Amino acid sequence: MEIDDLLWFKRVAERGSVRRAAAELGVSQPALSKAIRRLEISFGLKLFERTARGVLLTDAGRTVYQRAIQISDWSLNMAADVASLKSANTGLLRVGVVPALIQALLIPAARAMLDQSRFTIRVQLSDQLFQLLSTGEIDCAIAAMDDRASNEFNHQILGQQRSMVVGRAHHPLQKRSFDVTDLGAQEWVLSPKHIVLRQWVDRFLRTNSRKELMPAIEVDATPAVLAPLIETTDLLTVLTEDALRSPACRKLRALPAPAPVWCLDIGLFWRRTAQFGPQMERFRSLVAEAYAGSRHTK
Repeated sequence: MEIDDLLWFKRVAERGSVRRAAAELGVSQPALSKAIRRLEISFGLKLFERTARGVLLTDAGRTVYQRAIQISDWSLNMAADVASLKSANTGLLRVGVVPALIQALLIPAARAMLDQSRFTIRVQLSDQLFQLLSTGEIDCAIAAMDDRASNEFNHQILGQQRSMVVGRAHHPLQKRSFDVTDLGAQEWVLSPKHIVLRQWVDRFLRTNSRKELMPAIEVDATPAVLAPLIETTDLLTVLTEDALRSPACRKLRALPAPAPVWCLDIGLFWRRTAQFGPQMERFRSLVAEAYAGSRHTK
């Protein structure tokens, strides 16, 4: 039994189609069918039933699929762990960070280590960083906490970060009293729906104004990148306190109550099986120190 056969079998099971799985794997359909047949001969059991729409797992196939998931996870973990060890041996730190925490946390830590370390830095939203961490493309991530990440990775909670509703300095809602219904009637710039903070905004407006939010602009990055647009229109967005204090957002202002303020836990995440050398341990310590220092200067 070959591991590749099991991994190919797993892809067919997830796609329900030999054709689609073959296209994604970059192999021919006959080659994929032969791999499945080799497994069936090895186990002495039929793994798939063919249907008009594709293939379905048999009872035996479902059992093999569960084991294939474990083998796939093991394979990914091994590759990620080897990549982490390789980067540690070459003095390379592969770090991911959400855009809002670059200035406050990443730059102070990186500046203190430039004399002895090299960096590969990936700047993404939290969800993308956790994907990179899962596949071993980065060694640690500075990101917002969520349930999936806290269950999947080791982590160190650094503290909290406040996020608030923001508009231009002379936005109409800056000049008069308003209620939550008024917030729901505005045009918004927001992150995609899978981002925790966006989910909080949607839930707040749906609960309090009974309005399903349809943002005017959805951006797969921090909305701070669109600060020049927000400061010249009546668009609203949600920014972290650190982002709002940055030079790029100097013309933006947080709206007063009843605009909500959300508090996100900020953490440093790494793979459970990762083995870090002294340089990564020092980096993690410096990030924690930078967070503590940033709170004292507010």
